[in-house]
Amino acid sequence: MTDITLRQLEYFIAVLDRGSVSGAAKDCRVSQATVSAALAQLEKQLKVTLIARGPARRARPTSAGREFGMHAREILSNISDAVESLNDESSALQGPLRIGCIPTAGPRMLPATASQFVKHHPQVDISFVEAHPMTIQQMVLNGEVDVAVMYRKQIQIEGITRHDLAEVQLHAIVSADHPVADKDGVDIAELIDGPLILLDSPPTADLLVSQIRGLGYEPSVRWLIPNAETIRSMVGLGLGFSLANAVPHPDTLTFQGMPVRYLPVTNAEFANTIVGVTMAGARLSKKLNAALDILRRTAAETDPHRWEDTGRTPRRSRP
Repeated sequence: MTDITLRQLEYFIAVLDRGSVSGAAKDCRVSQATVSAALAQLEKQLKVTLIARGPARRARPTSAGREFGMHAREILSNISDAVESLNDESSALQGPLRIGCIPTAGPRMLPATASQFVKHHPQVDISFVEAHPMTIQQMVLNGEVDVAVMYRKQIQIEGITRHDLAEVQLHAIVSADHPVADKDGVDIAELIDGPLILLDSPPTADLLVSQIRGLGYEPSVRWLIPNAETIRSMVGLGLGFSLANAVPHPDTLTFQGMPVRYLPVTNAEFANTIVGVTMAGARLSKKLNAALDILRRTAAETDPHRWEDTGRTPRRSRP
């Protein structure tokens, strides 16, 4: 046990992250033989199989591998933090940082976050993963991402800590010629008779339907669609309305070049929070604290209430 090296842990984690020995070797800039040998030696020392080799040379962790991987990531993270603490320049953060995000919040949160790290912390090797809410929570628990961005009401797994980033208000998405399109806000009762198109990203749709029923209405869900851009185009064509927490710039058009309206839903029951989640009990390093600070600034700067008033986009008739 005393012969286990940090290099072995580094190669092992790289295999977990890339899903193959070849991918790990490329990331670590060594040969595949070097990674394979280090992994074999590590399994021999631990007397357990960590990686199951599957078809097409895919490498997947065993249950023991997943458990060991969580501890190995923590060890490597602590070493990285220790190195950071010796740096005379307190702002010179460095090393890997993995940020997860649900797809609907990705366009709002990730580009500006990446830009800030590239500009202010260029030595941080930042990477991003987009995945559905349940998957991203599990990735936090497995140590596969350092922090993940999602909505408070989507949290369904114990063992993670919530860091509030900003309050969010649910918005209804309607076509430019919808009867309520020119209003400043809308009650769900004004929309409920029309067909609803929801994002197929569990548990989002179920939560929204449950909340609407809690107000005494039965929504008519026409379609569940996994792509937000597709939903926007369908709304633009007048095929229904939708609901979303992430609101783009008001000049944003559909794929076909049509405008849609994002109207705040005035029902207090739909209030939510965009949050960053980390593994419960995990120490917040300087790097992780910097990430949370940048995420909070990004959330504030992309708040719909702070968009520059560019005026209403002229209505455009549907083809």
